[in-house]
Amino acid sequence: MKHNKLKRIFGGMGIVLVALILGYIVIRPFHLRWGATDAEVSRAMPGDLVGARWTRAITIQATPEQIWPWLVQWGQGRGGWYSYDWLENLLGFDIHTADQILPEYQNPQIGEPICMAANVCTSFVSVIEPNQWFGWQAGDENGKPVWNFVFGLFPVDETHTRLVVRESFDPSAMPSAVITMIEIPDVVMELKALDTVKNRAEGRAGSGLTTSFEIAVWLAAFLIGLVVGVLYVQRANGIRFLAIGVASVMVLLVLTFLFPPLWLRGMLVLGLLGALLWSSRRG
Repeated sequence: MKHNKLKRIFGGMGIVLVALILGYIVIRPFHLRWGATDAEVSRAMPGDLVGARWTRAITIQATPEQIWPWLVQWGQGRGGWYSYDWLENLLGFDIHTADQILPEYQNPQIGEPICMAANVCTSFVSVIEPNQWFGWQAGDENGKPVWNFVFGLFPVDETHTRLVVRESFDPSAMPSAVITMIEIPDVVMELKALDTVKNRAEGRAGSGLTTSFEIAVWLAAFLIGLVVGVLYVQRANGIRFLAIGVASVMVLLVLTFLFPPLWLRGMLVLGLLGALLWSSRRG
């Protein structure tokens, strides 16, 4: 009996792990170009490096002149990173995203540091073209750029603008394995940042309730996955619970890497919960 339970545990873990890996492989091309058109992906941007790159974009109901002030105050000790401050601060970055335009940071200069954390300033402003381009680079010990980060603003019409962000890397300094490790936390923070800048530029104040909902939904999907994992091991006819566990993995990948709208997040988790309740009653 003990042997059978161990077999079920490791068998289930193996299936979930395969689902996680395959799911990420499928979803990866979408998050590397989240929101971007083919033209935006192929467009050259200032400072592009020849190695791996990703391009993400969002439409903002505002002019470039209205968006620009939010971009140029980017950085730790300035306007913040417009992302999950609580997560960044758990890592000791001391980030505080601004909810207003800060006049003291509206005139950055080429070479000015853009810091990750206090006294961790490895990137420096590399391009400034007001209402068009703003970006920074990190270099190696010889000053050669190894990472390039740049925003581009492209008017759609009189009231809408495309905000495009491009990151690129020097392949000789940044091995592909390292870049893959970077891209996972990067997409989580960057998609939230694009959404925050959109809300700020459109005149909507940030709400802690929105972030709380995003966290609660993610945790709910994770907990449902844990519950069905236990039920799968405990019940002889637990294959239904294993299927829900795999579905939980897929939902977590979508929530983590594709930044779906809030209503869709709620629907996905309700679907998992409904499947769990239905399977439990049948059991």
